Amino acid sequence: MTAARRPPVPVRELLGVLRAALGPAPVWSAQTPFEYVCGAVLVQNTAWTSVERALQTLREVTGFDAERLLALADAELSDLIRPAGFMRAKSRTLRAYAAWSLSEAGRSATGLDDEALRGALLALPGIGPETADVLALMVFSRRRFIFDTYGRRLLAQAGYAVGRDYESTRRALQARIDAEALSHGELVDIHGLILEAGKRARAVGGWEVYGPRIGVGPAPSVPDGAARTWQTCGAGAQGAGPGSAGL
Repeated sequence: MTAARRPPVPVRELLGVLRAALGPAPVWSAQTPFEYVCGAVLVQNTAWTSVERALQTLREVTGFDAERLLALADAELSDLIRPAGFMRAKSRTLRAYAAWSLSEAGRSATGLDDEALRGALLALPGIGPETADVLALMVFSRRRFIFDTYGRRLLAQAGYAVGRDYESTRRALQARIDAEALSHGELVDIHGLILEAGKRARAVGGWEVYGPRIGVGPAPSVPDGAARTWQTCGAGAQGAGPGSAGL
């Protein structure tokens, strides 16, 4: 007889597990919203160590001021961000965001509802669904769960049926996660903690190995014929365990 699958672990409980395992959420290094935007654009398909070098040169030349960035010649801006790669595409995106942020539409964007803001960000060249949601969360203080690669891997380990990519997962799971009513601060924290946990998981062989160590998901190896034991998710999560979302 097949054992009934248990429901996925609520995201609020996952936040508690990550806090218990990793401590406080990391503090974001960006000092201004535009600096955060620059980092979010430059990190696309690039290691963060390379992004840091590009950000340092941008800081020295522009002070992360949108008008000063727009005043740069194309070749100069491309050279400043060269360590982050894809200079032409990223330069175009930075210029587009900077110009939009200084326009009437950009200055009034804080008054848009969540979906209208997402649409406005997606209309900018080089801003895809993931980057749009990250900016909505971190720059515009909107309640957004980030379904990036790290987020999808954690959700899968916690028993959710994730999609093949960012948008398919967001469409399948956003309403369910929104219903938990996590605060903006909690969503910022879990975004940072998921990134840190994802790095640790990768270092030890993936979430199948790391998850059970911190209390998320089944043990990675189970003898044939033996019942699979599900880990609970730490203090305050008795009776909750991962399984299939069935979505």
